[in-house]
Amino acid sequence: MATTYLFIFYCFEAGIFFIVIPWSRFWALNPLLHYSPSIVALTDNNYIRGLISGFGLVHIMVGLVDLSAIVGKRRARERK
Repeated sequence: MATTYLFIFYCFEAGIFFIVIPWSRFWALNPLLHYSPSIVALTDNNYIRGLISGFGLVHIMVGLVDLSAIVGKRRARERK
């Protein structure tokens, strides 16, 4: 059960990270992302940033699905 809670925590944490970081100052000033012109073209593209933020939303949705499964199991046990 602890593994499930850790996975849910990971999903929420990673989701928030992937949603926020592409639009932050860290992303804009990161020297690794501005190493070559081809990488700059990718990382400065708003569609790529949106794709990464969407990946974060998927993480949060997976965490919510797992959390709702746990809550549903608890409610089922309480009814018995």
